[in-house]
Amino acid sequence: MKYKYAFAVFALFACMLLHSQSITGTQGQFFIPTAEMHPDRTLVLGAGYIPTGYFQRQGRSVNPGMPTFVTVTFLPFVEVMFRYTHELNMRVNPQTRYYPDRMFAGRIRLLKESKYIPTLTIGAQDFTSFLGLSCDSCVNYGGVYAVVTKTFSYNHFEYKPTIGYASDVMDLYRYDFLGIFGGVEIRHNQLANSSLSLEYDTRNIHLSIGHTFFDRLVIKAGLWDLKKPAAMIAYKYQIW
Repeated sequence: MKYKYAFAVFALFACMLLHSQSITGTQGQFFIPTAEMHPDRTLVLGAGYIPTGYFQRQGRSVNPGMPTFVTVTFLPFVEVMFRYTHELNMRVNPQTRYYPDRMFAGRIRLLKESKYIPTLTIGAQDFTSFLGLSCDSCVNYGGVYAVVTKTFSYNHFEYKPTIGYASDVMDLYRYDFLGIFGGVEIRHNQLANSSLSLEYDTRNIHLSIGHTFFDRLVIKAGLWDLKKPAAMIAYKYQIW
């Protein structure tokens, strides 16, 4: 357990954040999605550590876990993500029927931010059972939502509030978030690659800080539910 906490503490004091890359793969704050998207043809590879309490396997929440993900933005208003979620301290075992969770997510930006208009994005994740491609109980991290984000500047600071609503329209087995969620991300003009964020994900409140190195390498860390350390590292690359 020591190395997990050491990694989280290191990331926290390193103060690193990709521009709104969430710990779970989609573009967002620490956990919640935002309406923003990476530039066209951006590929993001990353992994995170989330403490006990988040990962659910058919109603069971025992171990902390590590989501690994690949996210691609194209057109440039579409984002797709694949995530492989592994519970730490567990081994793949056909006899116990433990396999890491696999899920897809997709997002479409409907409005791009302008002077008076916020960015508006709709998204869905872990929707395979809704399409008839997997069993209902195999869905552990479902979500269907609409979210808006707007940028404001005041006195050398940049503020990015986000608010969204996640619906149960797909009638899934379990939802990552359900109801109203939101948060705010803050940057100083002289520390444009660093940020502080506070958010509510319909269940818990999270606080995080982060920084982007060389416009590519990202580490993000914070307190899950203001109690437990969590962290994420990611690398973004412009493809094609």
